[in-house]
Amino acid sequence: MSAGYQITVPSVLRQELKLVPGDKMVFDMDGGVVMVEKGETHEEKVKRVFANLDRLKAEREKRMTPEQRKFAERSAGWTVNQYHEHIDNLPETKEYLKEKYGV
Repeated sequence: MSAGYQITVPSVLRQELKLVPGDKMVFDMDGGVVMVEKGETHEEKVKRVFANLDRLKAEREKRMTPEQRKFAERSAGWTVNQYHEHIDNLPETKEYLKEKYGV
């Protein structure tokens, strides 16, 4: 470590992590052992989050019934107000409100 607290990353580690100048690194200590990994840029984090969302959406779509899938296709792009209006106008919602509140 230099007097300015800078370190030199050994070439084996640079090659393994595919590091290039300017890359961010994460240092973590676990049981007295320092773990080093390549850090993510903001852009990489955003891409990772959206990739996870896409994966979760695909998993959810696999579990949908045909009726749920049809509704999802029909309601794509609805605003929250449009969705609530749909729910409010369902026969079962009207029946529930009538039984519960006499409306």
